[in-house]
Amino acid sequence: MWICFVQSLQAVEKKPDQISVPELLQAGFPPHLAAAWKEKAKQPPEIFLEWKRSLKGKDAALVSKVWKQKQITLYATKQKFAEKGKSQSESDPQTNRNHSEINKSKNTKKDLSLSTNTTDPPSELFFGFTYQNLDVRYLPRKEKNHSSIFFGGRNKGQIWIIEKRDEDFSYGTNLTFKQLRFTSGNRYKPIPHFYFAKDPNFYSQLERTGSPLPQPMLYTNFFGYRFLNEGKEYELGIYHAASFSSHPGLYFVSPNKSYSGVWSMGDQKSSLYINDSWNSKDWGTHRVQSESIFDKKESVGFFYLKSESPESKFFLDATMYRDSPLLYGMVSPEEVRPQIPQVLGYLRTNFKHLIGSEFLSSTEGHRYENGRSGFFPFFISEWGNLIYRYREYNESGNYHWNELGRAAFYEWRKEKAVVSVGFESRETGGQWEGKLAIPIDPGNLLELSAIFREGHPYTRAWFENWTYATDFNINLTDRQEIIKLKWVSPFISLNVSYSEKENDPNPILFINFQLLQKFDF
Repeated sequence: MWICFVQSLQAVEKKPDQISVPELLQAGFPPHLAAAWKEKAKQPPEIFLEWKRSLKGKDAALVSKVWKQKQITLYATKQKFAEKGKSQSESDPQTNRNHSEINKSKNTKKDLSLSTNTTDPPSELFFGFTYQNLDVRYLPRKEKNHSSIFFGGRNKGQIWIIEKRDEDFSYGTNLTFKQLRFTSGNRYKPIPHFYFAKDPNFYSQLERTGSPLPQPMLYTNFFGYRFLNEGKEYELGIYHAASFSSHPGLYFVSPNKSYSGVWSMGDQKSSLYINDSWNSKDWGTHRVQSESIFDKKESVGFFYLKSESPESKFFLDATMYRDSPLLYGMVSPEEVRPQIPQVLGYLRTNFKHLIGSEFLSSTEGHRYENGRSGFFPFFISEWGNLIYRYREYNESGNYHWNELGRAAFYEWRKEKAVVSVGFESRETGGQWEGKLAIPIDPGNLLELSAIFREGHPYTRAWFENWTYATDFNINLTDRQEIIKLKWVSPFISLNVSYSEKENDPNPILFINFQLLQKFDF
């Protein structure tokens, strides 16, 4: 009977790395979550467990579902038998005391270590390069072309990098020792901010979980203390970044880096970052992303909210941002430097992506634009839907004009995959719009967005755009033609953007290519 019990355990037990990608996708995993599972499965059990506990919302539910269905185990069967033997020996007081002391010692060491050794990937070397070209006739040559090459490595929670950006050499290092962390140079920082001390000529599209390439920065130094509170790790310290503020300041990071902020004591300048989600059985799943720089002279930033009903039938997307010349090269490197700040707000609600409404409002200097929209299907099938949309466009400041746009679209959506193409007709012209987002395989995503305007519309087009910071963003454009192509994988990133303005013989072409190659040792 005992032998049968052992055999039954061995028959159903599975390690995380024994679950194939097709099995994960069949269970409903989106590609990015399947890729993260396979990456963490190659690492020690403690790291996989830490990653599982850090998940929230729908991702956490999917992982827990597969965990139960596949009866995942992180440790060998013999360890379970050892634990069973331990429980059988509980009648021996001396044995109990020994086990208690051993466990207490292990827990104490675990609490005191607080090292990234328990969450960092295996030791590795990495190298790569980036190339960027912005072909605009009236820009100085030094602002058109940028390139970099880098080489680095990490081992036991320590990481370093040496870079050559254009003609300048730089370095970056992230050192941890028990509760202490020290970062220095032009690459690493304990906070996940994108705007903070951003190098305006470079950005990383390869920043993701487990990547050694966070956003390139101008020179900074951070020194902090990491501590546990109710089993969660926080970090508090001091920093100095001359490009952000001439005065030193304080920084704070919450568990999972869901919240972080910096504050400069001298000039009262600060920056706040939020990336959090909540999952409620009754109220659905909600995600918030935000980053802002608060300054007495000029504050900038964005806020994004995404909500889904418990049955994923009702959706809400809301975004608001304020850009300015301060953010040139930070949010959309391919765009021309804005001359004046713009404040834009956008809200979209819909049922199963079929019936919904949109609202937009923008203030840019003395130019004010707003509009509203409604859409509904007139044909539905498993191969896609035909959707009718109307929009009301209003503009004041230049033309004092309002008009109605009527559009018909074909759309197909599933998870992160989107196929959409359609034409909108207005009184002063019309426009073709298209969106394409295809997860090729885990960790690889191909995106294409385009717009072609005909005639001479007085109001700008609402152009859906994917950006670094958020899942979704929208901006206004008066360009006659825009084509954007993006391909992102764990080791390659390609961004191509082409646009033309009305009555302007100078088109704008932006190309950015990034490569990252890693070697474990």
